[in-house]
Amino acid sequence: MPVGRYTILGDDGEPVGTEEFRCAPGPMGWRYVSEIDTSEHGQHHETIDIAVDADWRIVRIRIDTGAYRLLEEPTDDEHLDYLTPATNLITTKRLTGTSELDVGFVEPFTLERTRDRQRYELHGDEEVDTPVGRFAATRWTYTSLDSGWTSDLWVAGDVVVRYDRIFELTWYDPGASGPRVLDPT
Repeated sequence: MPVGRYTILGDDGEPVGTEEFRCAPGPMGWRYVSEIDTSEHGQHHETIDIAVDADWRIVRIRIDTGAYRLLEEPTDDEHLDYLTPATNLITTKRLTGTSELDVGFVEPFTLERTRDRQRYELHGDEEVDTPVGRFAATRWTYTSLDSGWTSDLWVAGDVVVRYDRIFELTWYDPGASGPRVLDPT
């Protein structure tokens, strides 16, 4: 079971919090649980618990921000996004290539739902450096077509190992099933 910690970066690139996660294949498909401590929207703690089926469709998502709670069982074809690398990972696992899609975006902290048009551009496999080491990964570019915000992210196995400008993987243990750091050359 891979476990790790992301540093959450604010708009100015400075740290605003951490997200500690664990994820693993399960009887349903895959499950991701994380604990977030952030100063965004005032200092607070969040819990995220996401379960997907074998086709990487979200079957249950639970988010608790302390002040607000969400428990949803989305429809089969719905893509969801929240301020966690897990939702972007899940979307990339469902795509076979570059795609534009309508996404149910859950607003950070308040958990209000909005619609967002997003584009995921597949670049292909490459090696990527992170603070915890180098990984063989698949590179994607994420773009919110509504706001214009864009960033590159790299997925190795079932972990986002790099997500420019928003999340930085600062601690990682692959456990028995996670992607491994490449041996230094």
